[in-house]
Amino acid sequence: MKHRFYQKSEKKQKQFILIVSLGLLVVFLVTLYLAFITKQYWLSLIIAPIIMMAAPFIDTPMGKRNGKLTYYSPMFITEKADHQKTIFHGGTLFDYCFTLDFSVPGYARTRWILLGYLKGLLNFIEAHQELDGETQVLEGTSYILQENTARKLGFQPTSTEGIQRLVLLVNFPTLTLANSISKNKLSFPNLSKIKTYRTTLKHLREKQPFIKNLHDKLEKK
Repeated sequence: MKHRFYQKSEKKQKQFILIVSLGLLVVFLVTLYLAFITKQYWLSLIIAPIIMMAAPFIDTPMGKRNGKLTYYSPMFITEKADHQKTIFHGGTLFDYCFTLDFSVPGYARTRWILLGYLKGLLNFIEAHQELDGETQVLEGTSYILQENTARKLGFQPTSTEGIQRLVLLVNFPTLTLANSISKNKLSFPNLSKIKTYRTTLKHLREKQPFIKNLHDKLEKK
């Protein structure tokens, strides 16, 4: 599972981030200018969803560069909340664009994303063999993982905090685009079904044989 962006040279990665940043700035200034000269101030609201959709193309690679984000696969990224808690994220819109094969149908893309989750989990377990499994917590909010599947992988659903629900609502256009790309058709995510999942490293280790078996089955399809 290759990430085409990180296969680029460091110079080209920096150029890409700069171009996206400048593009956003131009769109922002032009939109504000049009809103001002036409007195149609509602036009300034257009920039918000554009910024949200473009943000992963800047935030994600920058997060990796400064060490805030760690990739365990192109579809499984983590960040440390504290010394005992790690937050996981699925692949962002940025990762989808640089990882998915757009020539395959939607079901194959969804399978590829789930395969990336499983590969990331296995790599995460292997990378933390020396840590106390009972105290280390892994938590994240996902619209890809279904509750049934999450439980089989060792996760338990927990209540999604108000701030997380607000973030999901603000990111609805981005989630819709990512969901549509993964399914190869227009697909609106059901925010009510997006859950926060939590597990311990100890529980993940116990589920490692199952995760490995499921990963190998999906990989052979």
